[in-house]
Amino acid sequence: MNKYALMLPLVMLSFFLGYFASNLQMEHVFVIATVTTVIVAIAGYLLFLKHQKGGDSKRTRKTKVATAFIAVLLFSTLIGVQLVNLVGANPFPAPPTRSMQIKSDGTLEPSTVPIQQEGNVYTFMNDISNFTISVNLDNIVIDGGGFRLIGVGAYVGINLASRSNVTIKNVIINNFGFGINLDNSLNNIITGNKITASSAVSLSSSNSNQIYGNHISGNYGVNGWGQFNNITGNDFRGTNYSVEISGNNNTISGNYFESDGSVMIGVRSHYNIISSNTMRGGRYGVFIYGSSSHNVIFGNNITIKNENAIKIQDSFNNIIIKNSLVNNEIGIYVANPAFPDQRFAYSTNNTFYHNNFVGNTKHVHVEKGIVGGSRPNFWDNGEEGNYWSNYTGADLNGDNIGDIHYVIDNNNTDRYPLMNPVEIPDPEIPDTIPEFPTWTTIPLVLAMFTVALTIYNRRLRNLRNKKRMSCKHELSERK
Repeated sequence: MNKYALMLPLVMLSFFLGYFASNLQMEHVFVIATVTTVIVAIAGYLLFLKHQKGGDSKRTRKTKVATAFIAVLLFSTLIGVQLVNLVGANPFPAPPTRSMQIKSDGTLEPSTVPIQQEGNVYTFMNDISNFTISVNLDNIVIDGGGFRLIGVGAYVGINLASRSNVTIKNVIINNFGFGINLDNSLNNIITGNKITASSAVSLSSSNSNQIYGNHISGNYGVNGWGQFNNITGNDFRGTNYSVEISGNNNTISGNYFESDGSVMIGVRSHYNIISSNTMRGGRYGVFIYGSSSHNVIFGNNITIKNENAIKIQDSFNNIIIKNSLVNNEIGIYVANPAFPDQRFAYSTNNTFYHNNFVGNTKHVHVEKGIVGGSRPNFWDNGEEGNYWSNYTGADLNGDNIGDIHYVIDNNNTDRYPLMNPVEIPDPEIPDTIPEFPTWTTIPLVLAMFTVALTIYNRRLRNLRNKKRMSCKHELSERK
């Protein structure tokens, strides 16, 4: 029998084990097959050459080669599983994504999906792959139990259309175009989830929803339009644009952002509150635009933005107080339209006070525009202004207010600059949802196989030595 007769079935078995162990995600079939083939073929060839030169018996050589092939097989299976999560290229089409429904009568369709129903609570019992979940029932709880809902890079993970009082919690949602979609839905709760999607949570005309305590990553974190939504205590590490929302009376508070753009509010969005957030790195912290007014930006810690910590563009009557703006390119950027009209108003009558401007390349930039120059904004509350790290005035009466004004331009002046920074508590950073890395199993498995092979080889060597001694003894007795 040809020495390589077992090579092809071993390669195919290795590939299919890796494929099925990775929850049927076919995005990386080509890479898995290629890598496993190369590993098995090279390892098998080298082992074959090595044992051909040895003095082992035919049976011993076969045993060792078979043992080595099994080890390489299992190792390549693990590699296949990891590559599913690490590589994005795929020359093969993805399998069709199927739809699962929680029907209006409370039943599941198909019933074979691993979700257990107890009353109004639907609990994942295992990972679910290549399914989207449509919810057609109000007043229920979907509990992921820490299991994953895995997509193929498109579609919607969990869809709520015209739903209310639905809670989605403890689900790990991976690889969808939209992780959770709220369409014309209200009074829903999204909490304790880990969502990675092109658009993690999408709002479409959805009001009074609670989105809190989630770990969110992807191109867009929370985006869309709605009113009276609360986005609080989330971790937006790994998003490009964390929160982009239009609408009124939304609250974005206590979140942690490490993203290119942290919070964007507009167009014609009013009475929103952006408070007690930590925003680090990237291009901008808070961006309000498009004739938006009466928004409050309060108590945020915004650092190391390479464009603007806060930008107010074509918007008016907003309040910006008690923010810490440290080591940014520009602390506050006030932009005016080149040609104002009904859609794009002047940025005027915005109020800034009790903010700390520290170490920014430029603390404030007020854009003049083409028509009419810059517009006046208020840089104090009539009694106290802001702390400016480059202020050089004196405080002769010791009231913590500088004796001379801090002039930004002809229309913008802080009349009561503070001599000492305002005390602004550091917002709490939300705890991340831990996920034990799957690759950490590889070293442990390899170590176990190394020990097993070493013990096995020692036993073979001892057995071979005993046989040799026995043969020598029989020969000596015959002589």
